Amino acid sequence: MLVVFHWKKASESRGALARADPLKKGRGIMRKATITKKYLINCLKKYLVEYLYRPITVRDIAKYARTSTQPIYLNFSNMQNYKQAMVDDVFHDIHEAKKETVMTLDPLYCFWHDYYVFASRNRALFFALFLNDIGCGPYIKECSFAYFQEAIAESTVFQCEQENDLRKYHEEALIFFSGLVLLFIREGCTDGNKDFIKDTMEYWERMLKKAKGVTRDQGRQGLLEVGTFAVEE
Repeated sequence: MLVVFHWKKASESRGALARADPLKKGRGIMRKATITKKYLINCLKKYLVEYLYRPITVRDIAKYARTSTQPIYLNFSNMQNYKQAMVDDVFHDIHEAKKETVMTLDPLYCFWHDYYVFASRNRALFFALFLNDIGCGPYIKECSFAYFQEAIAESTVFQCEQENDLRKYHEEALIFFSGLVLLFIREGCTDGNKDFIKDTMEYWERMLKKAKGVTRDQGRQGLLEVGTFAVEE
């Protein structure tokens, strides 16, 4: 009887463990199911803000997100796709900020004001993407250029016939306004919104009208110097 009793207890214990395993396994699956693309993208954004100059690796991001590397590879295949997905998400946020833009402004001015609105809430992330090198520079330019094309298509201010000139205007302006945005945000101007819009309008007035006594190359060099100065500051 004593042997039978112990055998029954052992059987019950094994049964309890067998029943517990599926539950444990189920909880693991649920945790993986909650690791969405959006969650991983948000973790990458936060990581960039907290560790601005640290190299970005899948293992470090996975540790930061409190998961394994598997969900990252399943969702994005590789680190470059992961970063580009995050860039897409940021530009969507910038684009959505248009609802707060002064509606009476020309779309050309609104486009750059959107950057200002985004950076006022996400200064460190804006710096990481537009003034720091995370290995997505060309992709960031292309994303910005795509939205720029949409903006100027509705602009009554901007006139440009050739796409090469259009890209040149955009790349020069991106350098200038990346520095200008952070200059305003860093100084903490409470009334900086109106001043930023004023500077934006003056910039494009200078760039779009025929310069008197100043060649195109000279104007471009001056612009690059302004952008470089803003970065170094």
